Amino acid sequence: MAENVATIINEIKSIASGILQEDISEVRGFSERQVEAIAIQTEIIQQGIAKGDIDEDLREFFLDGLEAMTRNFINTLKGILIVTLEKLWNALINFLYKAVGVVI
Repeated sequence: MAENVATIINEIKSIASGILQEDISEVRGFSERQVEAIAIQTEIIQQGIAKGDIDEDLREFFLDGLEAMTRNFINTLKGILIVTLEKLWNALINFLYKAVGVVI
């Protein structure tokens, strides 16, 4: 019985690692591009303010845009993570049901 439990534990870890590694690499690529875009936009706003090209009214406009970019980035990450967790849930439940002999 202990050997069977160890096998199940190893399979659960393997399933989780496979799904998480694949999805995390997708998230990493997406997040690096988005963080770079947010940083560049921040730099542009900072330089515009320093040079006087962006006045008080425009500053609020650009800051609102920067806030929207950041919010969209976080919301997209949340969505990707929810999908990843759902994939993990489905894979684990399928495995566990098969382990007890239930076909779904």
